[in-house]
Parts: sequence; C-alpha cells; structure tokens
Amino acid sequence: MKRASAGEVNTMIEKHHADVLVVGAGASGIPAALAAARSGSSVILLEEDPVPGGAPVDMYVGMLCGGPRLGIFREMIGMLNARHSLSGSPVEGFNDGHDGHLHWYLPSAYLQVALELIEAAGRIRLVCGRHVSRPLVRDGEPNVFRGVVCDDPNGRETRFEADVTIDATGDALVAHAAGCESRYGREGASEYGEPLTPAEPDDRVQPCTWMYISHRVVPGPAFDQCELKTPGLDSGLGWWRGHRDECLRRNTGISLHWGSSLPCRDTRDPAAIAETQRALYDVIRPDLDMLRGHGFGVYLAPKLGVRESRRLVGEYVLSAVDLKKGAVPDDTIALSRYGLDAWGEKMTAEEGRVPLYGIPYRCLLPKGLNGLLVAGKAISGTHLAASSYRVQPSVAGIGQAAGVAAALAVADSCPVRDVPVSRLRDILLAAGALPACYDDVRKSPAATR
Repeated sequence: MKRASAGEVNTMIEKHHADVLVVGAGASGIPAALAAARSGSSVILLEEDPVPGGAPVDMYVGMLCGGPRLGIFREMIGMLNARHSLSGSPVEGFNDGHDGHLHWYLPSAYLQVALELIEAAGRIRLVCGRHVSRPLVRDGEPNVFRGVVCDDPNGRETRFEADVTIDATGDALVAHAAGCESRYGREGASEYGEPLTPAEPDDRVQPCTWMYISHRVVPGPAFDQCELKTPGLDSGLGWWRGHRDECLRRNTGISLHWGSSLPCRDTRDPAAIAETQRALYDVIRPDLDMLRGHGFGVYLAPKLGVRESRRLVGEYVLSAVDLKKGAVPDDTIALSRYGLDAWGEKMTAEEGRVPLYGIPYRCLLPKGLNGLLVAGKAISGTHLAASSYRVQPSVAGIGQAAGVAAALAVADSCPVRDVPVSRLRDILLAAGALPACYDDVRKSPAATR
C-alpha cells in the first residue's frame, strides 16, 4: 500500500472532512465513533464491509466473553438483552450475573443495535463498502497523519481527511501502511520475560475458526449434539457437552458452533485466509451433513474468525507479565478481565489466569506519528497479552477511550499524545466506561506490585 502525500492532486478526487475519522466499524470502531460524536466531534466511520458490526456480524462471534462490561459496550448489550434475547424475554440481572458470557445473539441483532446507536448519535457519517488504498501523511518531525484514500472501480479517488484518525481495523492496517512499526507472531523468551514463549520469536499466531449457527427447520425429536465433532452453545444455558440432559430437555432448536479451527499461513493476507476457510469446509462438512440429516439448517459465517494478526509497536508494549501482576498504570484508560486464551498454546488453568488489569493509553500511540490512534486488538501488546484483551468488552473499552481522546485532541487543538490522561479518565468515569471504584482498583496491592 503506497503512502500518499497530503498535497497530491488528482483530477478525479472527492474529498470529505470530519474532526475524527474512524477506520473499521467493528467491536472497537463503533464505540470509538460513538464516544467521539457524543463528545462533540463530527465523525466519519469508514467500513470496508457493506454493513457495520465487525466480528459479531460477519464472523458470528456472538458470545459475550470477558469483562468488565462497561460504558458503551454495556449499553449495547443492554439493548441486545432487552430486545433480542433468543429466549424471547430479557434476562433478569443480565449485566450483573456471572453467567452473562453464556448468552449469544444473532448477527442481525448486533447489526440492528449498531445502526440504531450510530443514527441516534447524530454526528456520525457511516460510509460502508470502501477499502482503504493508502494513508495520507504529512512529513515532518514527527509526521502527521491526515486521513486515508479510497479508490473505486471507476477510477475515482475519495479522500477522507480528519484532524485525528482512529485505526480500528483489527490488524493495524492503516498504521502499518503509514510506516508505523508493527509485529506479527510470538515474541522470544528473552524479550519480555513472559512464560510459555519460544526461545526465539516466530510468525505463529492463533488458529482461525469458522463459526456457524444451527437452527431446526424441520419438526422432529431433540437431536443429541454430543454426536457432533463440535457441539454448540445453547444461549443462556451453556455448552452441550457440559449440559447435555438439560439441552435435550429444553430443545431450543438453535445453537452457536465454534465449527473447527486451523492455522493460517498469514492472517494479514486475505488470500491466505480464504485458503484456510476453504480447507475448514472439508473439516466441518461431516457435522453439517449430520445436522441437515436431523432437520437443521446451518448458517455459515461469511468470514473466518481471525483471533490474531498484526499488532502495533507503540510507546508501550503490554505484556503477559503486566497482566499476571494485575498492573493498573497511571495512564490506564480501560480495564480488562479475561484469562490468557492463546489457542494453540498449552497452558494450565493457573498459567492462564489473570486478575483485573489496566490498558495504558501509551499502547494506542504509534511512535513518531501524530494524528493517529490505534484501537482494538491491534494495540501495542505481545502475542500472549493480546490473547486476553482481544475480546469484545476489552476492545470496546479501548475504542471508547480512543474516541474520547480524539475528541479532546480536536477540541484543544493538541496532538493526541498530549491529551491529559487525567481529564480523559474523568470523562470515561462519568460515562461509566471505567468503574466508580476505579481509584480503589488503582490503589489495590495487585495494581501497585
């Protein structure tokens, strides 16, 4: 991807400007856009897919893993619970219950919630079906990011320019194209002192999974999904393998399946992802045939679930050592609580366990570049650390913080790296994106170790 100068001229150029540009309308980009708009900024939300939503919509990652559920994410899942529960009625105490992660929602439910919130925000222009061709960067010390260029099949070049851009692509695509340092794969054992790391760094990332939904379409007796290679998840109850008798009794007729998983030779390459998806069809086909034989229809996710891709190397690299300590740095802008879940790595339950920890603002900041923030699972962190904060509550919290930070930078006409973190945190506290007990969390023995 060629980098364009902010001064280049083309006779077929269409330009659009906003205070904040968010690239990627997924689990992190939507909260980023909403937060920036609610903070008073005009926003362009740019998405390459025909509709917004990201992983819950096009990869069918509809299960609510991880926590804490705060801020805009809590608002979104509250809407899901109130109007889209698969049981037909809202779950009492949903946001406070321990079993909240056992619920999943249809992709269309996530899409409807996203569209309603974007429309209600009033300051967001949603632009879908546009693929970023190259970034706009003004050279200097440091360089300044000014937006992105999208080309269409008719040769027209469309420029989306902004005072601040948020890269919420999930693979730091925009930051990488702008020349920011990035990393792919596993770190070596000596780099950050992490457990479970190879002696030397390599390019191995977590495998990809093809998700699907099974739905009874022909009347018949309950089917024991434990006969499948990958039994599903019954929303609100649990996995078939752990709750077989109850699942048979309830016979809800609809389940979410982690179809099967395979390594991909390079998750940065769409062609490699397509190859893996085709190979996975042969793996899951026996289960699909069995389900069809028992009267079920199957809805395969349009896209393969990609857990890990390129990661920014920012002003701070968050490591699994930080997570295991429960570190809450001074510039924490989001909290996360989810174990190390690096598929393909062998670890005990204790090795994977982490306490509540903080995500530093520095992890969103590319080195040597102003005007750009990275949000979502592609922030600056190690392979192991990213296996924890890659889940939706965490990336949504990061996105919300990025959106507020971008709006503050625009309002104060200052670089994003100069945004006062204390002021940013006050706004996030007021918005419920950080818990009211944040100061107690910050002063806890685990956070100060």
